[in-house]
Amino acid sequence: MSFLASLAQRYSHIALFILCELIAFILIINFNQKQRDIFLHSSSLMSGSLLKKTSELKDYMSLQESNADLLKENARLLQEIISMPRSEVAMPDSNQLAYDVIPAHVINNSILSVRNHFTIDKGSLDGVQPSMGVVTLGGIAGIVKSVNERYATVISLVNVDIRVSASIAEKDYFGTVSWDGQAYSSLILNAIPTHADINLGDKIVTNGYSTIFPPGLDVGEVLSFDVNKNGAFYDVAVKPLVDFSSLDYVYVLKGNFAKELISLIEDE
Repeated sequence: MSFLASLAQRYSHIALFILCELIAFILIINFNQKQRDIFLHSSSLMSGSLLKKTSELKDYMSLQESNADLLKENARLLQEIISMPRSEVAMPDSNQLAYDVIPAHVINNSILSVRNHFTIDKGSLDGVQPSMGVVTLGGIAGIVKSVNERYATVISLVNVDIRVSASIAEKDYFGTVSWDGQAYSSLILNAIPTHADINLGDKIVTNGYSTIFPPGLDVGEVLSFDVNKNGAFYDVAVKPLVDFSSLDYVYVLKGNFAKELISLIEDE
């Protein structure tokens, strides 16, 4: 108690000075029109600026929430689209979709290596596992390589170690899409026979010959094609429909019938 009394005595003159300044300020504002106008104008500017910042913060938080809702809705629609039956083969459970779609955010990305990867903010706790396909709304982006509880590393499609089975859309010709380690804006589709009916701008899509990607997902468009040195096949340059330099939101594809399909293939 004596300490508080001593503290009050020590700083009483400062408190008295502040009180007098406050009273003088109030008197000036109340009895001087010009100073009152200046004060009101200044306080209006300050409060307006504060309200603006508060509104911007609310808008930002609302935008984040809207983006999250939009991401979930996109995932739901994508899940329904890729799970549409594309053959007469019956699924084990007609009430279950062929793929679950897990939305994720890219938090790290590389495009300058020959073995490019990107990292997403979803892991095993969210259902992500190695060897799952990763896509954007534009097309396929990569394949999950490694996973921990909260994050996953994805092998980018612009990685010299990746191969994806693909076809020319609405045609029976298929081959393998890969990357030659050069420009990330161009992929290669090989094993297309020279008698194939192929045109510039033709769309290249996944053909579903693996359990990673369902058939019909966009890969890219034909940029050019030339007969390779063997003379029996085309080397087709493909422009990917995904901009790998600006990956942001992606979707991980979890196949619900992968085990059944693998078992069916092994039994053939």
